[in-house]
Amino acid sequence: MASLTPLSKGLIGLAVIGGMASAVWHLYLKDRLMNPAAPPPPPAVSAPMTQNPPAAVTAPPAQSGVPDKPLLPPKTNAAQAPSLSVAEHAEAGRKLVASGNFDQARGHLEQAVQGGNAAAACLLGDMTLKGQGGIAASQDKAAKLFQLAQSLNAICFSAGQ
Repeated sequence: MASLTPLSKGLIGLAVIGGMASAVWHLYLKDRLMNPAAPPPPPAVSAPMTQNPPAAVTAPPAQSGVPDKPLLPPKTNAAQAPSLSVAEHAEAGRKLVASGNFDQARGHLEQAVQGGNAAAACLLGDMTLKGQGGIAASQDKAAKLFQLAQSLNAICFSAGQ
């Protein structure tokens, strides 16, 4: 049976440490060091997501992968808290997708994508690819959303149709 030489063990250790350092940089340090005045990320929300519906917002140009029509705010109840942050919209959309409520998830995810959330772009791209949440199935529109997520330093994984 072959064994690893000390050099190969060292190279493997260096690759593992390099990968961990890269993950720490991209997930935490890059934002903190590039913008020291930025507030810390919001804590995870465990309370139910509710809000007053904001006015319809127009999407950015089509090359960003977001639809050209006005985006509808998420369906919500009347007596609710003020509007959610981009991260809170993304988290609410993720939870609604996980529970199978694609219609409500769509509104939250569109708000988050408009705010530049890469994870929301991945989820909305996956919904677009599969034709969920009242979205017509479209590989081209899904690809644009996946490319938008990639431009925001995220990699999307989709199970396909």
